[in-house]
Amino acid sequence: MQERSERLAQAIAQSLRWLRIRDLSTHELAQRLAAKGYSDSETRDAIEWLRAEGYLSDERLTQRLIERYTEEQPSGRLRIEQEFARRGLHLPTMEGDEESRAVRALQERFGEPPMAPTPREAARWFRFLLQRGFEPELAQNALRRWNPRLNDEP
Repeated sequence: MQERSERLAQAIAQSLRWLRIRDLSTHELAQRLAAKGYSDSETRDAIEWLRAEGYLSDERLTQRLIERYTEEQPSGRLRIEQEFARRGLHLPTMEGDEESRAVRALQERFGEPPMAPTPREAARWFRFLLQRGFEPELAQNALRRWNPRLNDEP
């Protein structure tokens, strides 16, 4: 019994070290504890304690990720879905227009568009949007909205 409580205390201490670095989902934390050799019951008990004490909250992490990917680093649906799936979180319904997020991402990264954009610049902007998880058609529409001087081919 003593050994089990020591292992549980170690699992909690290790979890707190990880959570001090960055927020983790319950899924991520369970995977990390399992990789460190903690049993399912130790992992479950550690997670239960961390939740009860307010150190672990999937709801708080979900809200933080939504803020990050809609406000701080505007991203497309594909990237957001990937990130939530990777972390084992349920993706809530996203508010706002995805094309507007793409335009905002362009404005934040590149500022005001140049008067005479080159095809190379347009391709760079297009790749940027694709890397942020925006679908190609949406990225093209956002580019035209951000810079009406662009032709149809980025």
